[in-house]
Amino acid sequence: MTITNLQEALPMPESQRANLPLIDVEHGVKVVLVALPGGVKIAPHKAPYVATAQLLTGRIEVLKGEAWIPMAPGDRVVFDKDQPHALTGIESSYVLVTHMRD
Repeated sequence: MTITNLQEALPMPESQRANLPLIDVEHGVKVVLVALPGGVKIAPHKAPYVATAQLLTGRIEVLKGEAWIPMAPGDRVVFDKDQPHALTGIESSYVLVTHMRD
């Protein structure tokens, strides 16, 4: 699948996040495009594997462990296995999330 327009591929919702799975290899890599409206929060959680979040457009803050990290387009953060993390949309944003499952 070729995506040339994020809004067409995954329209930005008004009050909650939306997800578009792009790649899902069982017991391997999963890549998901996330549309995160401004003001929407993804509550703190953990994953039993390493994961990354790369900001494509907009502005978000990411909780990694106990520190909030502001992100600009192109920034990427890596979450260790079982590391608490969360996301907050500062403005409407598109985020590419990668799960590196065993």
